[in-house]
Amino acid sequence: MILLAALLSSRGAVPDTPFFRGELIFAPHSVPKYPSCHASTLVELPGGELLAAWFAGSEEGASDTAELGARRAPGATLWTAPTVLVDTPGKSDGNSVLHLDRKNRVWIFYVTKERDREPQWAQCRVKYRISTDGGHTFGPERILREELGWMVRNKPIDLANGDLLLPLYDERNWSSLMDISTDDGATWAPSAPLAGQGGNIQPTVVQLSDGSLLAFMRTGSPHHLLWKSTSRDNGRTWSPLVETDFPNPNSACDMVRLRNGHLALVWNDSPRDRSPLTVALSSDEGRTWPYRRHLETARGEFSYPAVIQTCDGLIHVTYTYRRTSIKHVAFNEEWIRAARP
Repeated sequence: MILLAALLSSRGAVPDTPFFRGELIFAPHSVPKYPSCHASTLVELPGGELLAAWFAGSEEGASDTAELGARRAPGATLWTAPTVLVDTPGKSDGNSVLHLDRKNRVWIFYVTKERDREPQWAQCRVKYRISTDGGHTFGPERILREELGWMVRNKPIDLANGDLLLPLYDERNWSSLMDISTDDGATWAPSAPLAGQGGNIQPTVVQLSDGSLLAFMRTGSPHHLLWKSTSRDNGRTWSPLVETDFPNPNSACDMVRLRNGHLALVWNDSPRDRSPLTVALSSDEGRTWPYRRHLETARGEFSYPAVIQTCDGLIHVTYTYRRTSIKHVAFNEEWIRAARP
């Protein structure tokens, strides 16, 4: 049974009893110009405000798609109406990723399909814009990689050594890699690819207590499982991919390291369908995941999660809700642990 609790302020204390709440960021079909939406991203801003973004248009890959966003103030129960954050005229904009850097600048990474031919996303280019006013406005478009075919999906992480690591993947040959910056995003250098049988894309990365990195990713493997890899040189090189025991229908996942060192993973817990959408908790840095709880179990698509932990300790997830809206949920570890076996 899902337990509802009184609304918390963004800076309030996390309850020590199971807590869960959720809401659609906007009502389905309430933004007529952008009826289809997908691939959300989420960031907490200074002061506790949440900013979410996603791409939307007539359909995925259409030339009218743009990056939309909405905000939720601390303590609020409703999100602002969606607004356009980025729109490349006459071209399809895709996966966006939000990031708050050490200088409190908000980055939006995204991809634009530069050539209208198949395969759909193999002709895209990774771009970014930077905001100095909390994501209300963004500066000029900049190219992260001129080479076509590279894409973003999951959030970057700040490493203990000061590096900024941005997960990437190559849509042309289905291989994951990392872009790494040692100067707060001024310059970037790619890692060695993460190679695996069947191809792999959309890595999500956390840093463990010993400084090593753990990555999970979707794969085209016939076994329909998530795969994982590790790095001991801050993401420059990666171990051979191995299968996990997480069923997955070749769909995106996301992971976050919580402040207490525990890991939270959100993924589609099914070999073929993008439902259910499930969260798992590990207290031993990913060796075991004894606690798992569904966020969605209905028929339909509930996919492409983005997970973060906010300063109040709550875990937040946004995800595609049947391609007609983006849903946001917030909960604590106790809610995950309270799931029935």
